[in-house]
Amino acid sequence: MDMASVGEPVPPLLRGLVRAPARRTAESGAASTTADPATELKQHLAGKSETERERILVELVCDQVAVVLGYASGQAIEPGHAFKDLGFDSLSAVELRNRLNAITGTRLPATLVFDYPTPVSLGRFLREEITPADGPATEPVFGELDRLESTLSALGSDSETQRRVMERLQGLVAKWSAGGTGPVSGTATALDDDADDDSEIESATADEIFKLIDDEFGMS
Repeated sequence: MDMASVGEPVPPLLRGLVRAPARRTAESGAASTTADPATELKQHLAGKSETERERILVELVCDQVAVVLGYASGQAIEPGHAFKDLGFDSLSAVELRNRLNAITGTRLPATLVFDYPTPVSLGRFLREEITPADGPATEPVFGELDRLESTLSALGSDSETQRRVMERLQGLVAKWSAGGTGPVSGTATALDDDADDDSEIESATADEIFKLIDDEFGMS
């Protein structure tokens, strides 16, 4: 979507999801644009839980409804209200459909607001259309691991905290190495089966522990 062709302010949620006007840099003089909005939206949704994806998409619908109806922002739109009660007619319904087509990269029906009569039901439909059905929740797991790594990096030099965290990580790695059985904490029980592994893990640095987790989960 080209912001210049829209001719209206872009709601905050969509500022990273629309195509910015081409700009020339002083160094190269070459035009550059942001990535395709549909691609950015899918990247934004990646790794999110099903509930979070739905929340984001309902907000997206509300923001676009606000643009179509001339409201200042999507916060003025009640997600549970029917589109017809919000003032939609056939023309505004088609305009909303066209905007969502451009942002999601999905070909949506002209009867969209009649088939899904509220922002909530429409947001739920979009989640099912543009995001894959949740499997074993692998993406959220990797997201949690990324967050864990970030948290551990900010721990500082508290040796007692580092020791306790290391014990929990050792127990987790030992459990997964054993095929997902055994205790998560209490590393003495979890690691007694393999003294060599115990020695290697106890002497490992934090970076080495993360590398071991990466290798175990096939993340490298």
